[in-house]
Amino acid sequence: MLANYNIHQDMKKLVTYIRSICDGAHAAGANIIVSLAIALALCALPSCDHSELWDELPYQITKFINNYYPDSQLQSVSDAGGSYHVRIENGPGMTFDSDEQWVAVDGYGMPLPQVLLFDQLPPAVYSYLQETEQLNSVFSISRDNGKYTIVLLDTTIYYDTATDKLTGIE
Repeated sequence: MLANYNIHQDMKKLVTYIRSICDGAHAAGANIIVSLAIALALCALPSCDHSELWDELPYQITKFINNYYPDSQLQSVSDAGGSYHVRIENGPGMTFDSDEQWVAVDGYGMPLPQVLLFDQLPPAVYSYLQETEQLNSVFSISRDNGKYTIVLLDTTIYYDTATDKLTGIE
């Protein structure tokens, strides 16, 4: 699978191979030839931006990522029986269910975008976060059967859509 492709390992093999070809070559132009060979080989190797990973994602998941993390590069995508886990390069991880709806978004130490919180959390939760000035302190959100879990810097709050209750707050 291309997601597990290691360009650095192939580069070491390529440089070792080219050096072995040129061993013993003492001509003045040998270094130039070796440099050109390495440059050409670098151009021939696949890009390491993982752009092919976008092709593995359903449209709704791609749309979600582009809405909240535009111009991002994917680090990995895994499909487990219709549910997807996506990791953005130097960014969050996300899990989507078989209906292509988000189940969890984990910022891995970085706050989640406010527009994501506004669009995806119930209004009561967003209002609470706004009133308590904690919109920049949300590091992870998840939902399951109408129950939301919001991980803040130093606490976790819960919201149940059936009861319209917010718990875990001080």
